[in-house]
Amino acid sequence: MTKLIYYGIDDGERKDILLDTADAFDITKREVKDEELGELLGYLAGLEGYEKAGEGGDPIGEELLVFVDFPSNLLQQFLLELRQKGEVFPHKAAMTETTKDWTFGRLVNHIQRENSVVTSWSELLPVVKESLEKQKQVPTKARQDAIEWTKALRSKGDDLTEGDVREAIRRLKATL
Repeated sequence: MTKLIYYGIDDGERKDILLDTADAFDITKREVKDEELGELLGYLAGLEGYEKAGEGGDPIGEELLVFVDFPSNLLQQFLLELRQKGEVFPHKAAMTETTKDWTFGRLVNHIQRENSVVTSWSELLPVVKESLEKQKQVPTKARQDAIEWTKALRSKGDDLTEGDVREAIRRLKATL
């Protein structure tokens, strides 16, 4: 059962392109409303054994596409077709064994947080490179401390936040 679960797409033309593309690929669609943010993803996906909890939630100002049972090649083709039509949806997830037991609101917040960390991490990388180069040329204790502090972020795993990455950028830049 290939299913697209989507949330927060308020632009009617954008939504039409998404839904028409899903129809062209014979993909079942399911829109999540604000009053369903407290429902488990497994329920929204129509999985056996999941019941409606009747839980709502506060609106979240993000779009999210969730792919249920999408073979890899179908997912690639679907996203490519959307891109060719000028539509890119930055917040996406595939339903997993873990996330099927999460509320939809939790999933949206998790993906939003994860994307902010990834974005800030990509901003960090050139600063790290510059700091390492400068440290080779003109070593300082302050820069080495900032580099070591930044390296330690890897041990945070899922607890890493955008704030942690921004702090690393701040520390490194202060030593340049």
